[in-house]
Amino acid sequence: MFIRQGLRAKRPCGTSQPMRNFQTRGLWLALAVTALGLAACSHDPQGVRIVNGGTSAIPAKQGAPIRDLAAAEIGPAVVGKTFQYTRNGASGFVTYNANGTLTVQDDQKGASTGKWTANGNQYCESYSATQPMECGVFKSTGDAFFAANSHLVEMKI
Repeated sequence: MFIRQGLRAKRPCGTSQPMRNFQTRGLWLALAVTALGLAACSHDPQGVRIVNGGTSAIPAKQGAPIRDLAAAEIGPAVVGKTFQYTRNGASGFVTYNANGTLTVQDDQKGASTGKWTANGNQYCESYSATQPMECGVFKSTGDAFFAANSHLVEMKI
């Protein structure tokens, strides 16, 4: 909407060309500062993910191979440590003691004491005095164990 005065058209207040250029430059400057700020925040691999052909450009960590532990390896792997366990529909926490006992805190049944033994490639456990021993192989996945019928994940604080 221009008002004609003579041969020249005047713009209404607030729309002069120099002011519009200043506003445009200010907008671009704000966008550039924001982009630089975001780039500064993404300096470690946890920030922006860089992809290469649809997959991460950061190599994935390879898990340790699953392997059976011998009796001599089982004790050092578990004694004095507390694990979160799942087994046969139950779950809770279990601590392995050097004397062959287990201290169990079951999520539903409460506290109990059980037994564990390792002989050759055979591992046996019982999570209570009334439960028979269950035996099987003791496997390590690198960050967890499969012990007879239990899945164990070490609690690290």
